[in-house]
Amino acid sequence: MRTLYGGSLMRMVTRIFPLAALAFGLSSAPLTAQQPGNGAFQWYIGGQGGVMNFETLVEGHKTQPMAGAHLLITARRTGLLLSVEQNFGPAVQSGYTLETIDTSGTIVSSEVVPISFKYIRKYSAMLVAFPIKGPITPFFGVGLGVQHTGGHSPDDEFAKDIGSSGFGTLIGGLNFRVSRFSAFGQYQITSGPSTQFSQVKFDDGSGLLAFGTLFHGPVHTLSAGLRFGLGNAKERAVGGGY
Repeated sequence: MRTLYGGSLMRMVTRIFPLAALAFGLSSAPLTAQQPGNGAFQWYIGGQGGVMNFETLVEGHKTQPMAGAHLLITARRTGLLLSVEQNFGPAVQSGYTLETIDTSGTIVSSEVVPISFKYIRKYSAMLVAFPIKGPITPFFGVGLGVQHTGGHSPDDEFAKDIGSSGFGTLIGGLNFRVSRFSAFGQYQITSGPSTQFSQVKFDDGSGLLAFGTLFHGPVHTLSAGLRFGLGNAKERAVGGGY
């Protein structure tokens, strides 16, 4: 029997994203006057690109290109930002600890298993604030999410479990409006992963226990991109017509 930790957390949080978006849209108030920057009570979809910085115990800090997509739902001076981002680049070396446990529960061997991964993918849900309206609109926010490594070599289940974790996050940036587009630049930092565990138990009571982190410390991303307005985030009464 395998005990999974990171995978179940990731499924739980990703299911929250569409529910949070729906709840935010249903709670929106009527539209106010159009303002520079992001419009009030609007849906936006867009993409971003930049760099991602992270650290492993084997290779130290790595900075690689990244790309992503996002959905933004705005209120008057706040918004809900849902995003997914992934880095691209050569494989990064890492590893985890694997222990063999006998039928009495005693550790009989322990070794570090070397492994590499090609990317970190992170899913974020953030509440953001736009405190100032103007040609250039600053924004900042807080949130949470899940992140996981991929492209493992060797591609075993222990690596998948240990490479997945939840995080808290902070974001800040500048936004400005260009016709129906909204351009922005932003910086995001996530909390570092905690030690992850994955275990296999055999019928005779013995088993294997893997633990560790494939990367550690915060993940930093610096990116810029464009958003395109999809329309109103809430239905409104319209005068005249049928």
